[in-house]
Amino acid sequence: MIDPTEFQGRIERLRAAFASRMRIKGASLERQIGRAGRRLPRRQRRAAELILGAQDWMGHARLARLVDRRAVNAAFADLHAHLDRLDPAEARRGTVLGILAVIVVNLTILGAALYLVASLLRSS
Repeated sequence: MIDPTEFQGRIERLRAAFASRMRIKGASLERQIGRAGRRLPRRQRRAAELILGAQDWMGHARLARLVDRRAVNAAFADLHAHLDRLDPAEARRGTVLGILAVIVVNLTILGAALYLVASLLRSS
């Protein structure tokens, strides 16, 4: 049987990891996982669903005894391993570079269009 206070502590640490690593805030772990959506790989989404199911069962004394400790521990370890690999600064850099790339491409297209219009006006 899993100790309920230890389990809640692990839930809180997981919520803090979601907030710091993925910058996803929410009132509950369920809300945070919902907001993460497709940004979590399939295996981590399944692990998160297993943890949420165990969290529901931990609220009932008889059902809490049926929770598979090994599976829950593996799910926590899997999610923490994934979140520890994420670098929020790298994600921000990637986003900024992507936006800058779009701006550069758009300015290049605009410059080519202006050059084309100017050359057409000079030739007529």
